[in-house]
Amino acid sequence: MGVVNMLECGKVTDAVYKRSVQKVLSGWQLMDDCSVRMDRDGCTLAKKGKALLDAASATVVGYERHTAAGAVHQALNQLAAAGGEPRGVMLQFMVPAGMEESELKLLTASAAAACTRLQIAVGQSDAVVLPGLKEPAVTATAIGETAGIFGAEPAQADQDIIMTGYAGWRGSAQLSEQHRDKLEQHFNPDFLRKLLDIDVSGDEFSCIPAVKAAADAGVRTMHAAGDGGVFNAVWEMACRNSLGARIHLKAIPIRQETVEVCDYFNVSPYQLLSTGVLLMTADHGQKVLTELAAAGIPAVIIGHLTDDNDRVVLNEEEVRYLEPFRQDSISNIIIEK
Repeated sequence: MGVVNMLECGKVTDAVYKRSVQKVLSGWQLMDDCSVRMDRDGCTLAKKGKALLDAASATVVGYERHTAAGAVHQALNQLAAAGGEPRGVMLQFMVPAGMEESELKLLTASAAAACTRLQIAVGQSDAVVLPGLKEPAVTATAIGETAGIFGAEPAQADQDIIMTGYAGWRGSAQLSEQHRDKLEQHFNPDFLRKLLDIDVSGDEFSCIPAVKAAADAGVRTMHAAGDGGVFNAVWEMACRNSLGARIHLKAIPIRQETVEVCDYFNVSPYQLLSTGVLLMTADHGQKVLTELAAAGIPAVIIGHLTDDNDRVVLNEEEVRYLEPFRQDSISNIIIEK
């Protein structure tokens, strides 16, 4: 294998595509009663008697082994949280000139692993070379059946805000790989191994089981977190419903590894990539928690919605007003240590 820049700009050659994209993604996949045919110039999606209408996209940048799987999870989570039943994923790999073909193959394998674990079909895929690009970028577009899981409804003031997953856990995995050398000088190997061994292609970062359990419990408003972390997800959910929010910082689930890594880099874990975190609202939060627990989905109430436009985080006597977040905490890290 050589480098993937067989062209100065545009699609990689057919030979590279067939070896490192099409072959890895397996061409045809059949999932339930939905068929998705992978083709370089398009895809055919069909479902008996029903149209596949909903779509959601996510783009993740980087050389890390998590990149493509992360894009797949984020796209599928967004689709499911809107009520759509995921059926297939289309993938676009944008790579810098000079990148090794073996690296493209690893990106493709990461996406394939996530789709296999989630039993999601792979549809159209392609890879293009973009001169001037510093790192590869993977865009995943999830396609599914409108309201296939639930019919979404607007949130209401005074509803409880419920959270599943752990703030910044996905970002912790990315930081541990990006800055492994630095972290190895500061943390003991056993501590760091927990982060390096995170399986980003696995179920831990999928919101689909939580969405289905919440829908069974009667929840009709959900929001999947991603870039910008839990704070950004709270802001987006409240803003989308023209409501305010009151969040209790100490109620937000977070793992100690995330706290320590974020302290080391002096960034906020609550604004750190949080793929796998699902927010939902309900009139009777405790009842929903009980039903989620029965389905094996741990969750907590982190606050409630309000009828004003203030989105506030409460930490004992401290009050912080949330603002729209344009960047994830990862993008603010400056390595000086």
